[in-house]
Amino acid sequence: MIRALTLDSFRRSLALSRAVKAVIVVLLSYCGGLYFTGLIHPDSALFGAMWAAVSGLASLQDDLPGTRTAAILRVWGTLVGAVIAAAYLTAFPFSTIGLALAAGLAAGIGALLKMTDGGRLSAITVTVITILTVINPDLHPVSNASLRFLESCLGSAMALGVALIWAGVTALWLRRKERR
Repeated sequence: MIRALTLDSFRRSLALSRAVKAVIVVLLSYCGGLYFTGLIHPDSALFGAMWAAVSGLASLQDDLPGTRTAAILRVWGTLVGAVIAAAYLTAFPFSTIGLALAAGLAAGIGALLKMTDGGRLSAITVTVITILTVINPDLHPVSNASLRFLESCLGSAMALGVALIWAGVTALWLRRKERR
Protein backbone atom coordinates (compact mmCIF):
# COMPACT_ATOMS: atom_id res chain seq x y z
CA MET A 1 0.00 0.00 0.00
CA ILE A 2 1.39 3.40 -0.99
CA ARG A 3 0.80 6.18 1.50
CA ALA A 4 0.15 9.70 0.37
CA LEU A 5 3.11 11.97 0.96
CA THR A 6 1.94 14.57 3.42
CA LEU A 7 3.69 17.86 3.99
CA ASP A 8 4.64 16.75 7.49
CA SER A 9 6.17 13.46 6.34
CA PHE A 10 8.02 15.32 3.56
CA ARG A 11 9.48 17.74 6.13
CA ARG A 12 10.59 14.85 8.35
CA SER A 13 12.16 13.08 5.40
CA LEU A 14 14.00 16.23 4.30
CA ALA A 15 15.17 16.90 7.86
CA LEU A 16 16.50 13.36 8.21
CA SER A 17 18.20 13.56 4.82
CA ARG A 18 19.88 16.86 5.74
CA ALA A 19 21.00 15.51 9.11
CA VAL A 20 22.49 12.29 7.73
CA LYS A 21 24.29 14.10 4.89
CA ALA A 22 25.69 16.66 7.34
CA VAL A 23 26.98 13.91 9.65
CA ILE A 24 28.73 12.18 6.77
CA VAL A 25 30.20 15.41 5.35
CA VAL A 26 31.52 16.53 8.73
CA LEU A 27 33.08 13.14 9.48
CA LEU A 28 34.79 12.88 6.08
CA SER A 29 35.87 16.52 5.91
CA TYR A 30 37.08 16.71 9.50
CA CYS A 31 39.08 13.47 9.30
CA GLY A 32 40.45 14.36 5.87
CA GLY A 33 41.41 17.88 6.98
CA LEU A 34 43.01 16.61 10.17
CA TYR A 35 45.08 14.05 8.29
CA PHE A 36 46.05 16.30 5.36
CA THR A 37 47.00 19.36 7.40
CA GLY A 38 48.69 17.18 9.99
CA LEU A 39 51.07 15.91 7.33
CA ILE A 40 52.08 19.44 6.32
CA HIS A 41 51.69 21.57 9.44
CA PRO A 42 50.74 19.59 12.57
CA ASP A 43 50.33 22.74 14.70
CA SER A 44 47.32 23.84 12.64
CA ALA A 45 45.87 20.39 11.92
CA LEU A 46 42.89 20.86 14.22
CA PHE A 47 42.09 24.19 12.62
CA GLY A 48 42.47 22.56 9.19
CA ALA A 49 39.98 19.89 10.18
CA MET A 50 37.52 22.53 11.31
CA TRP A 51 37.95 24.60 8.12
CA ALA A 52 37.43 21.55 5.91
CA ALA A 53 34.28 20.59 7.85
CA VAL A 54 32.92 24.14 7.70
CA SER A 55 33.62 24.27 3.96
CA GLY A 56 31.84 20.97 3.47
CA LEU A 57 28.80 22.15 5.39
CA ALA A 58 28.77 25.49 3.53
CA SER A 59 28.80 23.60 0.21
CA LEU A 60 26.19 20.98 1.10
CA GLN A 61 22.71 21.73 -0.24
CA ASP A 62 19.52 19.69 -0.60
CA ASP A 63 20.31 18.50 -4.12
CA LEU A 64 23.30 17.80 -6.36
CA PRO A 65 22.99 20.89 -8.60
CA GLY A 66 22.70 23.15 -5.55
CA THR A 67 25.69 21.50 -3.91
CA ARG A 68 27.72 21.82 -7.11
CA THR A 69 26.93 25.54 -7.36
CA ALA A 70 27.67 26.15 -3.67
CA ALA A 71 30.94 24.17 -3.84
CA ILE A 72 32.17 26.12 -6.86
CA LEU A 73 31.28 29.36 -5.10
CA ARG A 74 33.00 28.18 -1.93
CA VAL A 75 36.22 27.28 -3.76
CA TRP A 76 36.18 30.50 -5.80
CA GLY A 77 35.49 32.64 -2.73
CA THR A 78 38.19 30.89 -0.74
CA LEU A 79 40.73 31.29 -3.53
CA VAL A 80 40.11 35.04 -3.79
CA GLY A 81 40.19 35.44 -0.01
CA ALA A 82 43.35 33.36 0.32
CA VAL A 83 45.19 35.37 -2.33
CA ILE A 84 44.16 38.68 -0.76
CA ALA A 85 45.05 37.53 2.78
CA ALA A 86 48.43 36.16 1.67
CA ALA A 87 49.26 39.34 -0.24
CA TYR A 88 48.17 41.56 2.66
CA LEU A 89 50.08 39.65 5.32
CA THR A 90 53.19 39.29 3.17
CA ALA A 91 53.31 43.02 2.47
CA PHE A 92 52.12 44.44 5.79
CA PRO A 93 52.04 43.49 9.47
CA PHE A 94 48.65 42.67 10.95
CA SER A 95 46.42 45.53 12.01
CA THR A 96 42.70 45.73 12.61
CA ILE A 97 42.33 48.38 9.91
CA GLY A 98 44.36 46.25 7.48
CA LEU A 99 42.14 43.25 8.22
CA ALA A 100 39.00 45.31 7.63
CA LEU A 101 40.36 46.78 4.38
CA ALA A 102 41.46 43.37 3.07
CA ALA A 103 38.07 41.84 3.91
CA GLY A 104 36.32 44.79 2.26
CA LEU A 105 38.48 44.39 -0.84
CA ALA A 106 37.54 40.71 -1.02
CA ALA A 107 33.83 41.48 -0.70
CA GLY A 108 34.16 44.25 -3.29
CA ILE A 109 35.86 41.96 -5.81
CA GLY A 110 33.00 39.51 -5.42
CA ALA A 111 30.47 42.26 -6.04
CA LEU A 112 32.35 43.50 -9.12
CA LEU A 113 32.31 39.99 -10.52
CA LYS A 114 28.58 39.73 -9.66
CA MET A 115 29.24 36.91 -7.22
CA THR A 116 28.14 38.49 -3.98
CA ASP A 117 28.04 35.24 -2.04
CA GLY A 118 31.56 34.51 -3.28
CA GLY A 119 32.61 37.96 -2.09
CA ARG A 120 31.19 37.27 1.33
CA LEU A 121 33.01 33.94 1.45
CA SER A 122 36.19 35.72 0.34
CA ALA A 123 35.85 38.23 3.17
CA ILE A 124 35.30 35.41 5.65
CA THR A 125 38.40 33.63 4.32
CA VAL A 126 40.51 36.79 4.63
CA THR A 127 39.40 37.14 8.24
CA VAL A 128 40.09 33.49 9.12
CA ILE A 129 43.52 33.37 7.48
CA THR A 130 44.55 36.70 8.97
CA ILE A 131 43.52 35.79 12.50
CA LEU A 132 45.11 32.33 12.24
CA THR A 133 48.36 33.94 11.09
CA VAL A 134 48.30 36.16 14.17
CA ILE A 135 47.60 33.16 16.42
CA ASN A 136 50.26 31.04 14.71
CA PRO A 137 53.01 33.42 13.51
CA ASP A 138 55.47 30.64 12.64
CA LEU A 139 53.22 29.67 9.71
CA HIS A 140 54.06 31.88 6.73
CA PRO A 141 50.99 33.73 5.35
CA VAL A 142 51.35 32.09 1.91
CA SER A 143 51.57 28.62 3.49
CA ASN A 144 48.60 29.43 5.72
CA ALA A 145 46.53 30.69 2.78
CA SER A 146 47.48 27.66 0.69
CA LEU A 147 46.50 25.23 3.44
CA ARG A 148 43.16 26.96 4.02
CA PHE A 149 42.42 26.90 0.28
CA LEU A 150 43.22 23.19 0.00
CA GLU A 151 41.17 22.39 3.12
CA SER A 152 38.25 24.29 1.62
CA CYS A 153 38.60 22.29 -1.60
CA LEU A 154 38.68 19.09 0.45
CA GLY A 155 35.50 19.95 2.35
CA SER A 156 33.72 21.06 -0.82
CA ALA A 157 34.77 17.84 -2.57
CA MET A 158 33.39 15.79 0.33
CA ALA A 159 30.06 17.62 0.05
CA LEU A 160 29.98 16.99 -3.70
CA GLY A 161 30.79 13.32 -3.19
CA VAL A 162 28.07 12.87 -0.59
CA ALA A 163 25.53 14.73 -2.74
CA LEU A 164 26.44 12.65 -5.79
CA ILE A 165 26.17 9.35 -3.95
CA TRP A 166 22.96 10.47 -2.22
CA ALA A 167 21.39 11.44 -5.56
CA GLY A 168 22.39 8.10 -7.08
CA VAL A 169 21.08 6.04 -4.19
CA THR A 170 17.85 8.05 -4.15
CA ALA A 171 17.34 7.50 -7.90
CA LEU A 172 17.92 3.75 -7.51
CA TRP A 173 15.54 3.59 -4.55
CA LEU A 174 12.82 5.45 -6.47
CA ARG A 175 13.20 3.19 -9.54
CA ARG A 176 13.02 0.13 -7.35
CA LYS A 177 9.94 1.49 -5.57
CA GLU A 178 8.20 2.19 -8.92
CA ARG A 179 8.69 -1.43 -10.03
CA ARG A 180 6.76 -2.74 -7.05
